[in-house]
Amino acid sequence: MSEKNEKKPKEKSVMDIAREMELLRQEEEEKARELARQAEEERRNAYEKQLREERLELMRMKQGVIEESETIREEQEEKKKYTIGQKISNFIYHNKWWMGVSAFFAAIVGVLVYQTVTMVRPDLIVMLVSYDSNFSTQCTANISTLFEQYIDDVNGDGEISVDVYYIPASDDATTINAFSGDTQKLFAEFQMGEALIVISDSDADKFIVPDSTLEDLEPFFGQYEQTEAMRFYLTDTDFAEAVGWDEKLDEDIYIGIRKVKDTFDFKEKMQKNYDIAFPALQKFIEQFGTVE
Repeated sequence: MSEKNEKKPKEKSVMDIAREMELLRQEEEEKARELARQAEEERRNAYEKQLREERLELMRMKQGVIEESETIREEQEEKKKYTIGQKISNFIYHNKWWMGVSAFFAAIVGVLVYQTVTMVRPDLIVMLVSYDSNFSTQCTANISTLFEQYIDDVNGDGEISVDVYYIPASDDATTINAFSGDTQKLFAEFQMGEALIVISDSDADKFIVPDSTLEDLEPFFGQYEQTEAMRFYLTDTDFAEAVGWDEKLDEDIYIGIRKVKDTFDFKEKMQKNYDIAFPALQKFIEQFGTVE
């Protein structure tokens, strides 16, 4: 495993991607505000010009230079009263893009709040981050069953349940794009602080950046030959057979656990989930690891 020790260029983390998205959103808003400001300035200049012309026309009429004003009459004829419904429709038409964006994010927040309030959370969540959708399809249920052996009924609903969240991650442009649904889903899971155990591979490292997000396993499981830094490699274990995978696992597939950071706003919640996930990971490694 010496090749795995080689340092790789630091890739963007999920947090970095989110910050870039936020900066891009702010830039778009700034451009929109500038365009709106320019349009308002042009409208105001045109209106002021019109007022000046009307004042001149009025002065001419008062002085008897002209009997009536074509400018003022045309303006009066063109001036139109709008109903409340027409005003609302006009407002929606000119602001539909921003209203659509706001509605989209409001819907996401609403769904998350609803799920948080009403949905019974599983006792443990395992995050599977990989490009191999076949592995997920074939093994997700078995991974869930496997980890159910390692935990108790944490949420007190009378059942032991483990959810496995599969998130695709590859070099495909539609996946690594900052606005793709998969990247957003990965970012959301990292933000929630609920899925602590991670099964992944080197292709996904650019997304989760293990050096900064995963716990160093050496102090706890350094006696196992599959342990290397923050990764416990699964290739030379019985894991594939245990989860019903009939092919040889890639050399870089590993399991790890996210570390609790003091900078996170949800540190207390994350620590609680960590205290549940770490003993499960320990039982997993004790079952599949080989002591040197």
